[in-house]
Amino acid sequence: MNQKEKKCWRINIENAVAEATAKAGTEIVKSVFRRYDARNLYDLSPCYYSEVFADLQQIIND
Repeated sequence: MNQKEKKCWRINIENAVAEATAKAGTEIVKSVFRRYDARNLYDLSPCYYSEVFADLQQIIND
């Protein structure tokens, strides 16, 4: 994954975090990151970006 792709993923995840937090709360969003051994987006390994984004989208769409 190149730097441009990482930046795009981070922007999308940041937006999803904001929306999921508004809908479900901070603790739910934190639990998504904990599943991937991270405290936040910048702790998250890039190999998990798509999975975290999908989890956040599921929260948003429920």
